[in-house]
Amino acid sequence: MASLVTMARELRQNVMLRQVRPTALELSAEVIGNRATRSGKPGAYFLTPVVRYHIDGKRYEAEIANASFGRPAETGSSMTVLVSPGHPYSPMDPYGGLGATLRGAIVTAVLSALLLGWQIALQ
Repeated sequence: MASLVTMARELRQNVMLRQVRPTALELSAEVIGNRATRSGKPGAYFLTPVVRYHIDGKRYEAEIANASFGRPAETGSSMTVLVSPGHPYSPMDPYGGLGATLRGAIVTAVLSALLLGWQIALQ
C-alpha cells in the first residue's frame, strides 16, 4: 500500500514539474538545511532540503516542493532549482519527479506481486 501512495505522490509531482518547467526561472540555490518529517515508521524521518535563492533582489527560503526523500542534501552546497514566478515559495528540483523513490516503489510492487503469485501457486 505504501508503494502505491509513493507512486501516486511521485506522479503528481512529475505533473507539477512539467507544468512549471515552461515558464519557470532556473536558479542556483544554496542548501541551508533539511527539514525532518515523520515517515510513519518509528524513529524514521523524511528529509526535505531547504534552500535559499534570490529573485529580482528579493531573498526566498523554502523547501523543495518535489523532494524525493533520498539522502539529506549537504548544508552549504548549491543546487539548481526551478521557480515559477507565480509561486516563488515552491522551488522544484528539475531533476526530481520520477526519480529513485518511484523506481524503488515500482520494484517493491513488482516483487510483492511476484511473491504473492508464488505463494498462491504453492497452495
